[in-house]
Amino acid sequence: MKTLLAIVLSSTVSATVLAAAAPATAAPQQDLNSVRKEISSLQKDIARKEAERQQTAGEIAKSEQALQATHQVLSELEKKKTATGSQLAQLQHELQGIRIKVAETRQRVSRLLSAEYKRGQQDAMAIMLNTQDPNQSSRDLTYYSHIHHAQQQLIQSLRNQEIQLQAISEQVEDELVRLGHLSGEKVQERRHLQNARNQRSQQVSQLDSSIRNQQQKLQQLKEDEKELSALISRINQEIRRRQQQEEAARIAKAKKEREQAARLAAAKRKQQLAEAKKQGKPVPPPPKTIPKTEVVDDVADSSQSGNAFKSLQGRMKLPVAGELGGRFGARRGEGANWKGVFIKSAPGTPVRVVADGTVVYADWLRGFGNAMIIDHGGNYLTVYTGFATMVRGNGASVKSGDVLGSSGNLESGETGLYFELRYMGRPINPQSWAR
Repeated sequence: MKTLLAIVLSSTVSATVLAAAAPATAAPQQDLNSVRKEISSLQKDIARKEAERQQTAGEIAKSEQALQATHQVLSELEKKKTATGSQLAQLQHELQGIRIKVAETRQRVSRLLSAEYKRGQQDAMAIMLNTQDPNQSSRDLTYYSHIHHAQQQLIQSLRNQEIQLQAISEQVEDELVRLGHLSGEKVQERRHLQNARNQRSQQVSQLDSSIRNQQQKLQQLKEDEKELSALISRINQEIRRRQQQEEAARIAKAKKEREQAARLAAAKRKQQLAEAKKQGKPVPPPPKTIPKTEVVDDVADSSQSGNAFKSLQGRMKLPVAGELGGRFGARRGEGANWKGVFIKSAPGTPVRVVADGTVVYADWLRGFGNAMIIDHGGNYLTVYTGFATMVRGNGASVKSGDVLGSSGNLESGETGLYFELRYMGRPINPQSWAR
């Protein structure tokens, strides 16, 4: 960047380049505009990615909550599966015990029937006839009948219990299957949630990395912008300094030429007087001098921006380029005196404000046409009339060199701009302030 500054500054040394000094800042200014556009684009992109990152982080938080809920559900399902498995094992154990009891009871009934068969398969009447004690026989028959009936009831009761336990066991098994399906679904759901969370975490990581890189680039661009701005400022300062030097040299040269012309004219007049005296002729009258038209070509610019108006006395530049057609205090065609200066200029010539200030009037003014009044503070006002167009309105803040509009005609028909300088309402000769 310093090398670029040296090249640009060295390129402004010659008068030819200084005559077109404004383009010297064109390339750096274009670079600065490009950097500012890129900064704006990066800031928007970073803001968009920050918003996307926050949204993704919120989705991760929701995924974590969903995973936590899924973990809890799976934990409850595992507890239920364990309890149901224990219940099923207990039921199966009880069912096995009942089945054993049923088998044992059936064996006892079988042995009882077998014993009765071995006793000769005697019917109740035979037992009654063969026994010596009929009452005992009756009691034995009743006893055998009760035992048989009791065994049958026991078998039926055990069988009913077995059926009930079998039904409960099947229900418990169905519940285990259902819990297994639920566990499988929750495991699958947890897997999906984990995958989604991992993807979002990876996305956040990528966004973080991209944002860091862009922030580093943004910081570098801001440093470039600062350096370019400083470069352009130094270039403009150098251009203004060299322009001021050239302007001072031009003014000094013009003054020297006028002084030299005056000396030559005086010497010629002296010689004419000497020759006339020598020849005894009457002294010739001095030649009539045609007043030279004063050209206004050093127009207000931004070089005085930021300075108090009072400090501009002797350094102020006039607002428009042209020829000085009416001087302060001189009589106008209609008999009145000029209270400012009238600058003849081509229609459409830019009119610039001579110092920083605020527009307090911007409208048509009778006798003057379109007019604008600028308050510069410290009781100083400047008045501009004869606009063809005005581009500033009431209340607008302006800086030295800003364009107020374009020149046109006064109501009297004179083409150009009329300019006044007033202090505490009283008109002041602008030429005593202009350099």
